[in-house]
Amino acid sequence: MGITFFENLISDVERLTNGSENLILGICFLIIFLVSSFLIIIRRYVDPYEIATAEGKSKKEKMPLVSFFVAVRNDEVAIVDCVKSMLKQTYRNREIFVIDDYSEDNTSTILKKEFGENPDVNIIYLKENVGKKRALAKAIQLSKGELFAFTDSDSVWEKDAIERVVAIFENEPDVGAISGHCNAKNANTNFLTKIQNTWYEKQYRLRKGFESVFRSVSCVSGPLACYRRKAVYNYIPGWENDQFLGREFKFATDRIMTGFALSGSQIGPRLKKQYSNSSFVKDENYPDRDWDVLYCNSAKAWTIVPDTIGGIISQKIRWNKSFIRNLFFTGTFYWRKPFPVALYYYLQIIFVFAYPLLITALIGFLIFNGYSELLVFSLALYGLISILMNSFVVSSNTNYLEPIFGSLMYHLIFQWLIFYSMITINNRDWKREIKKEG
Repeated sequence: MGITFFENLISDVERLTNGSENLILGICFLIIFLVSSFLIIIRRYVDPYEIATAEGKSKKEKMPLVSFFVAVRNDEVAIVDCVKSMLKQTYRNREIFVIDDYSEDNTSTILKKEFGENPDVNIIYLKENVGKKRALAKAIQLSKGELFAFTDSDSVWEKDAIERVVAIFENEPDVGAISGHCNAKNANTNFLTKIQNTWYEKQYRLRKGFESVFRSVSCVSGPLACYRRKAVYNYIPGWENDQFLGREFKFATDRIMTGFALSGSQIGPRLKKQYSNSSFVKDENYPDRDWDVLYCNSAKAWTIVPDTIGGIISQKIRWNKSFIRNLFFTGTFYWRKPFPVALYYYLQIIFVFAYPLLITALIGFLIFNGYSELLVFSLALYGLISILMNSFVVSSNTNYLEPIFGSLMYHLIFQWLIFYSMITINNRDWKREIKKEG
């Protein structure tokens, strides 16, 4: 039976190629070359904290003030753990701002009870819902930190995360922003949360690691997002008033802020002129310049991920809308970055829109033309590649079902959401439900 299968497989390949062997081989070699180059470059990634530790031993630590920020709305379940993780940081020269964006549940009451008497926590209670960006801007205006550290209200930090980030900033004066590493806080809840934990691991280690080699991380993600004050402060009015298609755009919080650091020399003068009357521009004036943006693998954070299909879909749609908006922002200047990382960025854009159509057309073609053995072989090869990629990133994961099913769900189901997100881009309301772990 095995021999018959492979004979039919060879026959399928011969029928499929039908004189086009050179073209197909050329495409295969191109894909292999691109993937191999990507993985080789990934191997060049070195945690910048390790470099800072090695190079900064003889330097006198300045211990700059770091301002911690978190905006919260209706997150009564998660916010206490979030703020406590800030208080537990080993880095002590800090100020903490918690902005309650007019919560309608018990968030305000819980904040008062848990931290109302704590002099280390500055709680700002807003009298109307203004949205995450505007809420954070109110605290940024009050802050005095040389460095900023943002998180999401459903996330927590490892106790030495900020200490590691500060070491990098101190060691590398050209670094304007740093993204920490994030995993799923509730990874063990069910199979779906375990799959998402693997997705997070791959996204951070592979994509951010690759971009960090070229010092051009395109998105400093929300669970642990750190910036130099001088890299972003003057552009906060543009960030909180961000518009897309003539309307306020509440998503893309992390991507837009990262873009300010990456391309301040192009973006800065226009924003300063547009918001010249803002105190963010009048009170402090920093040079407009492009900064390096890095990823620190050892600065750890955890976030609560959706534990249902519906929750994942809602999250993906919001992320997709942020991605689409970002094409018209980061996409306008990222070509200036080193060629390999710029090429990857724009190829990834093509991949996001073309892949669902191509993979569906290919599967349909194989089925309707009787290439059954080739289809089975391709799916088996796909599963093997998923396992190998998972092992490349998460060596401790021995469950082979997670990478296979995770990849299938992502590529066959969730990738299609990009088109729904594009059609519904003007629907910018997003609600989430955070459930108690366990």
